[in-house]
Amino acid sequence: MKLSHQIENEIGIIQVKGDITWQNAGEFRFYVQSLADDHPLQAIVVNLEQVTKIDSSGMGILYSLHKTSEKQNIRWMLCQVNNDAYEVMRDVGLDRAITLYKTVEEALALLKENP
Repeated sequence: MKLSHQIENEIGIIQVKGDITWQNAGEFRFYVQSLADDHPLQAIVVNLEQVTKIDSSGMGILYSLHKTSEKQNIRWMLCQVNNDAYEVMRDVGLDRAITLYKTVEEALALLKENP
């Protein structure tokens, strides 16, 4: 898994490449939490377009980070989820707990309308 980010107007945009699985879920959590700790953020947008696989541990981390972000008053937004990952999210009910966006631009537009 490769992670990168950019910060725009107190919005952290995280790019994820590769898998989010039990093997690297802790690394992903640490990366996101460090970003939130190091920058004053209103939202975190996670671009999953290049994620090839998400297992149950990965789903658990996504949900856990969503809950942690809520407690910190940071909006947690997932976008560009591929079909395979979406099917897993749907199977475990994650799509009902977290709103999914088609594109990063859609998520950013929503944030601009409703800061």
